[in-house]
Formats: sequence, structure tokens, C-alpha cells
Amino acid sequence: MAEDAAAPAYLYEYHGLDEQHVACIAQADLGAQHGGYFRSAKWSPDGTTVAACSGDNALRLYDLGGVVARFADNKTGDAGTCALMAAVTHGETLLDYAWYPYMNRHDPATCCLVESVRDHPIHLRGAGSGGDTGVRASYVARSAMDALMSASAVAFSPDGASVLAGYPGHLARFDVQRPGLPVELAATFGTRRGGDGMKGLVSCVAPAPATAASAAVACASFGGQVGLFDATGGLGSVALWQVPEEYRGRGVTELRWAPNGVNLWAASRHSQHIVAWDVRDLRGPCAAVRRACSTQQRMGFDFDATGRHLVAGEMDGHVAVHDTTALDDARPAARLAAHGDLVAAVSAHPFYPLLATASGQRHFGDPDGAPPPSDCSLRIWSVPAGYIA
Repeated sequence: MAEDAAAPAYLYEYHGLDEQHVACIAQADLGAQHGGYFRSAKWSPDGTTVAACSGDNALRLYDLGGVVARFADNKTGDAGTCALMAAVTHGETLLDYAWYPYMNRHDPATCCLVESVRDHPIHLRGAGSGGDTGVRASYVARSAMDALMSASAVAFSPDGASVLAGYPGHLARFDVQRPGLPVELAATFGTRRGGDGMKGLVSCVAPAPATAASAAVACASFGGQVGLFDATGGLGSVALWQVPEEYRGRGVTELRWAPNGVNLWAASRHSQHIVAWDVRDLRGPCAAVRRACSTQQRMGFDFDATGRHLVAGEMDGHVAVHDTTALDDARPAARLAAHGDLVAAVSAHPFYPLLATASGQRHFGDPDGAPPPSDCSLRIWSVPAGYIA
């Protein structure tokens, strides 16, 4: 496969997982001078770039087109370096970001993402290989008191026509081609006297994939509530439920749909599980996997292309792989030693069995000595898998 060739859309499924067959093929070290830890990492939809944010509130773009091309051509060797394409610094906390779903590096107009920064509007920012990271458009939502609201979570709709954003007690939809105020701004809670609705800060926004039966958007809050809202018009509430107490922790920090568009998975901080619901029957969770999380930091998870395997970062630097068709709450199907510190992010490649992992957490040293050692790195792993026609 030539580096400039169009990327094929393969379905792959992990198999034969063990540390002897998993190899690191590229990496980048952040270093304590840059905030000390990675907070998240996400593959671009075309599988050539990884966007990662860190503790210094910078969004870094890594060009991995060459790494992916060498893997596709079955050229093995020592681990290379993740080439830093651009770094965008922010004066306030970078809260969330999301790739444009039809991003293609050969079409500069599609190379963009949305980002949300505290006390700023949502920005549509360039993310192309030419180093163009300028702001292309801004989207702003205001409260009833005309105060600027900061979006705690952002996502594109599957068709790329809308930006969905979560705010304190509100959910907004913006037309990508019409910067400015939202097309729809709906409260996620009922009246002041009523007890209905999702109260508090919307911590996660996850539109249902194109494979889903209906166009819904899932939201969650730090209060431990999860809800489905109608994404076709009005953003009205379809369903709302509370995470069971044994899985709740201290608020949901990650929501992700399985590729089948039926199962919705959620992870909470200070929780021992990642839990799933079948959205066709919300009487209770349909599955759960064990993952110890004793931190306030968000810890991500992802799926292989078929959705059979759930991959989650762990506190001790391992990555756990769970077979969702044969769940064993006591142990995962495989555990891979990936980093020397907390694995904050895992992101599966769209069409090759490549896994991006990012590590690090905030450390506080003792007053009389040096800060404790930490591993602040981004690594790309090749994972054994089989392709499905």
C-alpha cells in the first residue's frame, strides 16, 4: 500500500492476544515539562493522524500516515517516532474535541475537528498535514442570563452536518455551515419544581452510529445519569435512567456505542466496572466488565472494528482486552503491559489492527524530594487480528 493511496475500509477482529505477538511500532514521549501526562488520544477517521491532548492544555496532532503504510505493507522493524505535525496551546482547560467524521488527508477541506475550551466558544479548527490549525468557525451557546456557556462535551453527528454539545443542564445542536448560535438548545431537566430530567453538567455526548436503528444521541452526567435524546429535531428526551449504585462511582466520564448501534457502554470515575445497556430493553444493564478506576481522571476504552472486543486502559499501565461475547467479570481475555503509568486513553484504528494508547497522570511529589517517576507517552501497537470480508 502506498502512503498516498486511499485507505481501504477493512473489518478486523482481534484474536490470539498475548504479549509475544503485540508490538510497539511507534511512540512519542511527552515529558514532565509539558504538563506531565496525556489525557486522551483519538485516531482520525481516515486512520492517518492521532490527536492527543495533555495536561498543559495543548492539542497535539501526530502524523502517522507513514507508520500505517509500513504496517499495511507488512514492513516490520524497530519502533519509530510519532511525528509531531502541530501543537495548539490553549490558555484554559481543553475540555473535549472530536474529529470531523469524513476527514480525509487528501481533501484539506475535510481535515478539521471541533474543540471545546473552558470559557470559550466551540471552535472548528483545521487539522491538516500542511500545518493549518487555524480556527475556521465558532459556535456559541448562552444561558438565560446571556452568559457564555462552556461545552463540557462535543461530538459530530454521523453525517457531519451538525455539532452536538453538552452544557450544564443543556444539550445543543449547531449547524456546521452556520457558525454562531445553536439551531436547537434544549434543557436536559424538567421544570424547577419537577424532578424529571438530567440535572447538572452533561459530561459525555455520544451520537448513535449510522448502524443504529434510530438517530439518537446519548448523554451522561457527573450525577450518574444516562439519557437518550432525539437527534432528529427538538432534542427531546427519549429515555433516562440512573447507573446502578454498584457501577455508579462518582459520575460518568465516558460513553461509547458498540459498533452494532445497540449496546451503549459507560465508564465512571472511581468505579470498578464498565457497564453496558441494550437500548432496546433498558430495564437493567446487559453486561459489565471489571476495570479498577480509583482516580478522578477520565480513563477511556474502545472496540475493535467488529465490536467483539472491548479494550480498556488500566491504572497499573496495562491494557485489558475483554471478549464481549464471553464475558467473565473476574478477568479479561488478555492483559498487555503497555506503559509504566496509568493508561488514560485507548483508540482503535478505523480499519487496521493498530491500537493507540496514551499514558500519564498528575503526580504530586513529596516536599523534600523529587516528584515520583511517571510515563507520559503515546504508543502505537500492532495487534494480532483476522480480517472479515
